[in-house]
Amino acid sequence: MPHMSGYELTRRVRERFSLSELPVLLLTARSQPTDIYAGFLSGANDYVTKPVDALELKSRIWSLTTLKQSVHERLRMEAAYLQAQIHPHFLFNTLNSIMALGDIDTEKMRRLGDAFASYLRVSFDFLNSGELVTLSHELELVSAYLYIEKERFEDRLFVTWEVDPNIDLLLPPLTIQPLIENAVKHGILSQVKGGTVQLRITRQDGSTLFEVRDDGKGMEQEKVQQILDLRMRDKSGIGLSNTNRRLTQMYGKGLSIHSKLGEGTIVSFIIPDPNK
Repeated sequence: MPHMSGYELTRRVRERFSLSELPVLLLTARSQPTDIYAGFLSGANDYVTKPVDALELKSRIWSLTTLKQSVHERLRMEAAYLQAQIHPHFLFNTLNSIMALGDIDTEKMRRLGDAFASYLRVSFDFLNSGELVTLSHELELVSAYLYIEKERFEDRLFVTWEVDPNIDLLLPPLTIQPLIENAVKHGILSQVKGGTVQLRITRQDGSTLFEVRDDGKGMEQEKVQQILDLRMRDKSGIGLSNTNRRLTQMYGKGLSIHSKLGEGTIVSFIIPDPNK
């Protein structure tokens, strides 16, 4: 590498990925303690000195790739776990709404009950622990959630849906739903007047754009940076940070967030075509 040392390359990798997300194995002719220390200090997981024993090299690579796969699996299961953590107030409020409609509008009660059953079924679906799901599977969950919230909050929540027809792709599970739920809960319903959530999925040249836009209260840039910081572990909410990390691992680029206090938020991501 004529323009950059292995140490510098490793440091740049660590700006985006943790030790477990993207392991780095240094193959070096330097074996002095100071050299080894410099390698680990730059962010390397392991090192092998030249001349290389083939069996040792394979074993170390196997160990690091196994570590990466384990972390990838943990992130997927964490996403499924976050979705399964349905907040008690959402559960009870929805059930109360269904029961209250029994004395007012039985047909509306039935539709809300069907939507709630669909939401629960998809939320606990074993596919949510898989690596990829169909777009229709993800949109079924989003549609059920939005229907419930629209019935509960009526004129405080407006929804617009712009999805290009004939989009048939696979995507990581629970990628759209967290964006929608955060827009509704933290953007729209946090203000008395409510607002509008827009979902847009459209084809671009060689990729598909997913965009969730709301005219809610917006976020400070410090909060946006916390969400997008791959080194941070977001233990609150439904997992925007988790979604960002999974998208970054799979496609090399995660969420894009543009937000302004008092004006709203736009969260988007791009999934490239499989043959690109």
